[in-house]
Amino acid sequence: MSKENHDEIFTFLAGMVIGAVGGALAGLLLAPKSGDELREDAHALGRNLLTRVNEELHNQEGETRKLIEKARYTIENQVDKVKRDRRADRMAKAKAAEESTVGYESN
Repeated sequence: MSKENHDEIFTFLAGMVIGAVGGALAGLLLAPKSGDELREDAHALGRNLLTRVNEELHNQEGETRKLIEKARYTIENQVDKVKRDRRADRMAKAKAAEESTVGYESN
């Protein structure tokens, strides 16, 4: 699957989650219910949402899991690259300092 497809899937999933949460909240807030009923419905919605998210995250074959693993891999690679760049920068500075010291000693 190409990077564009992953981005499209992630955008679609994010839009669905945001839409579902927004729609559910709007429905709860606009429904003619008492405060106790509204709180009970909100708690049930939260539990249901957490259960569904948890199930999707633990689904080893799901697209969400694949996207999370890809993001983790990309982040780890970027962290390694930054570490290598910092190490190379320190080595270059040490070499420059050594060369400048050697130059002074030979005079």
